[in-house]
Amino acid sequence: MTVAASTGGWQRAALVGALLALLTAAFVALLPEPTNGLQFLAVLLGFIAGAYLGFAVADGTTRALVVEAAGITVFVSLAAASLWFVSPGLLAAGYVAHGIWDVAHHPRAITTTVAGWYPPFCLVYDVLVGVFVLAWLA
Repeated sequence: MTVAASTGGWQRAALVGALLALLTAAFVALLPEPTNGLQFLAVLLGFIAGAYLGFAVADGTTRALVVEAAGITVFVSLAAASLWFVSPGLLAAGYVAHGIWDVAHHPRAITTTVAGWYPPFCLVYDVLVGVFVLAWLA
């Protein structure tokens, strides 16, 4: 049985996502200036979105590459706009939207196949980081 096939696997993936989100929030809270946290989390959103490029390459279809490149462009643009306008709200929206993007990949609702544990892990991580951004930086 794969992680994706078991309810326990989804729960474990979500728990790991929550723990990693808490570690990320703790790290950001320790930065000397809130602006540093905004910058770090904006860059991190770009890296997180970029993970889908790897999934698209593994999928091996041109359609997957095009769809994921469009998604990456949206999330990197939200991250950049959050820095340009110094807007925690835009950054939080980017994280929550990315969580929705993650869920849309299971089961293969969007063209790209991803690891079964990834959508619940990333959904929980993204939403918790988005909430943290609003609570701490806004």
